[in-house]
Parts: sequence; structure tokens; C-alpha cells
Amino acid sequence: MTRPDYVLKFLPNMHRAIWGEESWGVSVHRDGPGIIANGPLAGRPLAEVCPDFSLLSKVICARDRLSVQVHPNERTSHLTGGEPKTEMWCMLDDGPIYAGLKPGTRADDVYAAVAKGRLEDLLVKFDARKGEVYFIPGGLVHAIGDNVHIYELQQNSNTTYRLYDWNRVGADGRPRELHLGKSLVTIDYTIKPPAPTSSVDCPFFSFRQVDIAGHAEFGPDDSYMVLFAAEGDILANGEALACGESALVPPHVALRLEADRARVFVSWQTS
Repeated sequence: MTRPDYVLKFLPNMHRAIWGEESWGVSVHRDGPGIIANGPLAGRPLAEVCPDFSLLSKVICARDRLSVQVHPNERTSHLTGGEPKTEMWCMLDDGPIYAGLKPGTRADDVYAAVAKGRLEDLLVKFDARKGEVYFIPGGLVHAIGDNVHIYELQQNSNTTYRLYDWNRVGADGRPRELHLGKSLVTIDYTIKPPAPTSSVDCPFFSFRQVDIAGHAEFGPDDSYMVLFAAEGDILANGEALACGESALVPPHVALRLEADRARVFVSWQTS
């Protein structure tokens, strides 16, 4: 199939969990495939139309804190059987997050802390602010806190190893399953806690926050661009994106963004 030459929008793709919900904005993953909502390809799964797209974007609304997790990278995914997952978060509101282990933490420290129900003693906590960006590579222990609203961009993966769940129980009244063995294989103790920033460049994607008052133009580029209307409504090559909506710009398509006043997240696939 010939790659589309226009900005792609998508049907709602909501995933609910015990802690809240997440909306998958642009996805080719089998666990939540994106369905094109506009143009001549409306109704088609994105994975059929753009099989070489390799990212996944989400908006996460956490009423309760998520479990403490770790995702595999390219090396450890071969050891655990999972999909590699490096991601980044951009804060849509202020709120607490956890990213990284305190300096000097070793595998036996983690094992003992989980057994005692005290892993939070080893976690680095951030009182994150709206607009701050945190890079979460595969192998970094992390968790999203209570009442947190974030935008997430990641590799096309749905592999999560639950290391610790704050000693709580699930909907059935029993503790949720932990993946302690795979987590301990996956954790990279050499990764330092991230410093908050405003943008990201990594082997898989680049991310920028763009303020628009009038118009902005990009490309044409030889990579996919993922759009998210973070504040205000915009036009993307004439396609209306309401605040909170996502879209995908295929390679070699020039992009013109228009808005009276808006903030747009623009990301590029880099591998």
C-alpha cells in the first residue's frame, strides 16, 4: 500500500485500569490498535497503513498511583521475552512521580525492600511541574503518583514488569501479581535518576514543545511526526485538532500548524 500523504487522525482508544485510565493516541500495537478516523483511509487500522511506524503515544490520567515498574531494553528483552520499552513523560499538570533508585542501591537491597514492603524507601521522588519532561529509558525503575496527568511517548511496546504495588490489593481483594524475577533481570543500576528538562533526543524519538501564535511550518521530513494538542485547538494542514487530540504526519509530508494561541507537542520517529 502507498503511504498516506495527509495528516491522520484516530478514533478514541481508551484503556481503563484500577488506578485510572490512559488514552492511546497514535498506536500500531496489537493490544490497542489505532483506527484512522479521517480521509480515504478512515476505518483502517494504522498498522496496516503504516507498518514501519514504531512509536506509541498516550495520555495517562492516574487517580491513584501506579505500581512501581520497570521495562526491558534491547538487551534485557531477549532475556525476559518482553518488548523493549524506552519512554518519556511530559507533565500536563503538577504532581508526584518516582524515577530511579537512590545512589548505591543494589539488587539485594531491592529484593529485601520488596520483601519487607518498603521499596518506597529506595525510590527517588520528584514533585514534578507542568511542562517538565522526564526521560525513562528501559531499565529505569519508575512509578506515576496520585492524581497525575501526563503525556507519554514510547517505543511500540506493552511490556511492563510490576516490581512493587505499595502493599495494596486489586479489585478481587487479593494482591496483584508481581514480576520480581524479571524485574531484577531488567533493572539497570547504572542509570541515574533523570533531571527534568523540556525536550528529549534519544535513539528512538525526539520530542519538542512548540508554542504557536499564528502558524508554524515543518518539513517535509523523512520521518514520522506525532502531534498532540496540549493546550488550545489547532489546525494541522487544515485538519482540526481539539485540545487533547493526537495525530500522525507520515514521512515526506510538509506540515503547517495554525492556532490563535496553542502549545503543541511534536515528536519525530528516529529509528
